[in-house]
Amino acid sequence: MSTKLLIPSAFDQAFNKHLYEELVIGQLAHSEFKNDVKKGDEVNITMPSIVSLFDYDGGDLPAAEEATVSVCKVKLDRGKAFHFELSEMEEKLMAACDDKPKLTDMAKEYVGDAIKQFAASVDAAYANLYTRAGHYLDDNGSAITLTTQTAKDIFAYMQAKFQRGDGKGHTNWIDGNMICVIPPEYQFYLSKSEDLKYTEKGKDEMSKGYIGELCGWQILVSNNIASPQSGVFYPLFGIKGKTLAGGISSSLNSQSYTPEKNFNTCYKGYGLYGVGAPRADFLGTVKVSATLTVGS
Repeated sequence: MSTKLLIPSAFDQAFNKHLYEELVIGQLAHSEFKNDVKKGDEVNITMPSIVSLFDYDGGDLPAAEEATVSVCKVKLDRGKAFHFELSEMEEKLMAACDDKPKLTDMAKEYVGDAIKQFAASVDAAYANLYTRAGHYLDDNGSAITLTTQTAKDIFAYMQAKFQRGDGKGHTNWIDGNMICVIPPEYQFYLSKSEDLKYTEKGKDEMSKGYIGELCGWQILVSNNIASPQSGVFYPLFGIKGKTLAGGISSSLNSQSYTPEKNFNTCYKGYGLYGVGAPRADFLGTVKVSATLTVGS
């Protein structure tokens, strides 16, 4: 395979392999890669099924709950592009690699920042779905001012809301799968709480952004949490992989070309994405005000 095809292919494989590693808010979502899509396409995202348990008293069982997967339609209405030049020496270095996995990792060195920026854009899009949150908390329309105590109380409140579910035995709480994503300003107040528990197991499971656990919530930190005005934020609460939905083009559609009067090769490409909130009952947010102050 010529370098004109080999290197763009490696860029696309690096995107496909490493994108999920960069998502933080996206851990609340079931995201699917989609082939052969163009901007504006509407795609189907098949959400994981949810089956609830209930108490059994020995009598007849209630009517069966249909265990079917749900489908969320998402429009791929957003995109990000890249365009850069590789020197002849860098291109030869990549072309000399005959180990495909290693080549993919090498390609990440060149498009790694593009992958991070793309993931951040997807995360920000997920964060801005807070307006459809099923469990919403504020201070009579105003933001709740964070203190060490209120920061903790919010987690306990959301735990109760999700555990209560529909009040008919169907809970929205799945042990070990509850995630909250907060901005760094919120982390500032939580860090003062002796109740915040850090576990290596949680770090291994959650990976990027993980800072600890509180009231059954595994807590992640992201700079992409929605902030419609200075100092006001909307942290998100939900279930790992089941709350939000996303469609992402399966590659960066990379291609190469050589400009006139230039020996170096240029590479360009783009990726598309779209997001949705199919399970608003599995989504919670709180309007908080977090001002960073140092001192007593």
